Amino acid sequence: MTELEQTPDVRRLVVCYISGFDLRRVSEASTPFVARAMREYPWKRYTNLPSNELFPTLVTGVDPTVHGVWGVRLTPGPEPVRLSAAERLLPVSITTTIQCFRHFRDNTYDLAAIEPRRRQQFDITRTKYLRRNSRPEALLEIGGVPTVLGLSGNGGHYVYSSSADPVAEVLPLVCESDGAVEILELYSLDRYQQWNLDDIEAVGRFYGTIDRFLESLHRKCGDRDATLVLLSDHGHEPIVGSVDLERELEELGIADDDVSYFTEVSNVRFWFHSPAAAETVTHWLGEQPNGRLLGFREMAEYGVPLTDKSYGEYFYFLDPGYVFFPHDFYHPVANAFLGLSDPMQRKRLKDPRHRGNHGHLPESEAEDSFMLLLDAAYSPGVGDADILDVAPTILDLLRVDRPDHMSGTPMFEHEAHP
Repeated sequence: MTELEQTPDVRRLVVCYISGFDLRRVSEASTPFVARAMREYPWKRYTNLPSNELFPTLVTGVDPTVHGVWGVRLTPGPEPVRLSAAERLLPVSITTTIQCFRHFRDNTYDLAAIEPRRRQQFDITRTKYLRRNSRPEALLEIGGVPTVLGLSGNGGHYVYSSSADPVAEVLPLVCESDGAVEILELYSLDRYQQWNLDDIEAVGRFYGTIDRFLESLHRKCGDRDATLVLLSDHGHEPIVGSVDLERELEELGIADDDVSYFTEVSNVRFWFHSPAAAETVTHWLGEQPNGRLLGFREMAEYGVPLTDKSYGEYFYFLDPGYVFFPHDFYHPVANAFLGLSDPMQRKRLKDPRHRGNHGHLPESEAEDSFMLLLDAAYSPGVGDADILDVAPTILDLLRVDRPDHMSGTPMFEHEAHP
């Protein structure tokens, strides 16, 4: 029997993971339920990682160098990139458009906006489509590392939604399984702020929508003898400026063969193939006023202990309020499709640059993360917490022993279960 089966008082746990739920926007006016819950129940801040994809670390309790999911890695080996005849002859605008159409119908295909020569240089490590996979076993492990869903003893349950009306469309789907742990990833608040953070009143109203959903979910959890956890891994910073990296590299005279790079909205990673290019670009980055340049070994200070250059040789993180545009997720056709098909992203049609973003270095207020446990029998544990503590906390609440590969500790303490 598993530890879960042996323990008679095991609880059911519903983890509502709302990326982008900004602590600075919790108020009696916009989020009365969450504001009251943070007075009545234990909650704790934790430090996240400088990344736009934190889910794998949240559910495995190990850093990206262990579970292997952190954007892209440079493909090893000296073999040249091999392009098809169409990729060699057609303009990049056409080949990337073809990739985008494939992306829409093939959920295993990712980063379609990157032109083929650059895209084939990368080993793409992302869980975006894995998380939305209909197979129940898809998230029991990531990169060979078991997740809290896999360790819970009976498979757990995962729900993803980006609904703008979660009370009507999501609430009926949650807290319905027999599993000990259920993870709901509600992405709509994150997406809404990305494209509407220039309208603070509208954002406040959307927080109210999410707050009403959480109140309803808490009530449903109580009726089903389950405990609710609210989990957020960052907030959002309003955008005040953008950087055109492709144009800057061209003006610096950097040839395509001299550098490989992967540009996210708020950060970029480089691999240099000539000392001259490395010196030129790093010198230019060091003189920029709105960002910070880090070597791959320095990433250990921020929770990503890289031992080689496969994930990047240098990393440049923009300050909060700044984004790269264009970046490796932008394509005009995809931008138009998303703007037309999703009311939350309608502003893409006027200006395809984000209105809000995250993914900066963790000392930024936009990166403040927190875990709220709606169970008054617990209290916050002593000491600081970081993202590696999230998975051990979930297992501790389930009365499941923490595996040896997790170095984190539970964030909360119970009088009968310290």
